[in-house]
Amino acid sequence: MVGHRGAEAVAPENTWAALRAGCEAGADLLEIDVQLTRDGEAILYHDFTLYPKLHDPRWVRDLGWEELSGLDVGSRRGAAFAGERIPRLVEVLEWALGRVGLQVDLKHGFEAAGDDRLERAALELIDRAGMTGDVVISSWDEVALARIHARRPEVALAVNLPSRVADPAGRASASGASWVMVFWPQADASMVARLHEAGYMVCLNELFTNEYGEAVRLGVDAVTAKDPGAARAALELLRKR
Repeated sequence: MVGHRGAEAVAPENTWAALRAGCEAGADLLEIDVQLTRDGEAILYHDFTLYPKLHDPRWVRDLGWEELSGLDVGSRRGAAFAGERIPRLVEVLEWALGRVGLQVDLKHGFEAAGDDRLERAALELIDRAGMTGDVVISSWDEVALARIHARRPEVALAVNLPSRVADPAGRASASGASWVMVFWPQADASMVARLHEAGYMVCLNELFTNEYGEAVRLGVDAVTAKDPGAARAALELLRKR
């Protein structure tokens, strides 16, 4: 059970409130989005600009941590979340140690070719926190994943497949991933079977609660959930039937 952006249906995504909610709901991993500030701080934030959450057109990459640290990213979800701030990856890793695993989704965006600052920063912080064995690093950027694998083959990687592809195992192999993240409803039983035969873990992304029966039918290894508590309850009910 992977809590999507912590538990984004319960609390503002990628905030401490969402992380705590996902952990308390029994998620095995918490998926978090990580990108760099102008001054190289690794932070939890999904969008490349502040506009979707704060109606501010500025780009995260153009702002320093001092400017971002004081932003209220919780009030848009109601008074109960007023004052929620953007967490730093270093703090989240320290908090997660011994408590819950993490899926660190690197938000590669518009870097120049060969720009590996984001993955280097993430790896350094993960190592320093002693979380290497409890983290899966994921990305849409298969080239970046391949760089990480070449540098640190022991680190678990997950490749995000945006749609049905002819050779999902080949895509995973080229990136060095051991997990394949497949968006529902792009998965089918044949795809899952082929990936399992090739030795890959398969995670089905972002189902609704009434669709978890399909995840069970397909036999995937993991699911992401916006509300991990509701998802776990739905899966337990299905197993009892």
